[in-house]
Amino acid sequence: MERKITLILGSIFIVTSGLIYTIERIISMVHWSALTRTGEYPTNPLSPSLLDNLFIPIFLLIGIIFIYVSFKKEINKVLFSIPTKH
Repeated sequence: MERKITLILGSIFIVTSGLIYTIERIISMVHWSALTRTGEYPTNPLSPSLLDNLFIPIFLLIGIIFIYVSFKKEINKVLFSIPTKH
């Protein structure tokens, strides 16, 4: 894969991981808000942790690996390129 595609894929995986986590937190707050209307509610909403949903750490790790590979390709390209004389 090209460096640009690898960098874009890494960014997409990290953003997707963040979106999933944010959606889970929003659902948790909506659920807590609904419980407060009935009178039976905990004092603080139960917020999900990063490891509750298996996809969040997996997508985050895949995104970091893609970005690492992208930068490693660029470093190798710069270090091992042989300048040519015209």
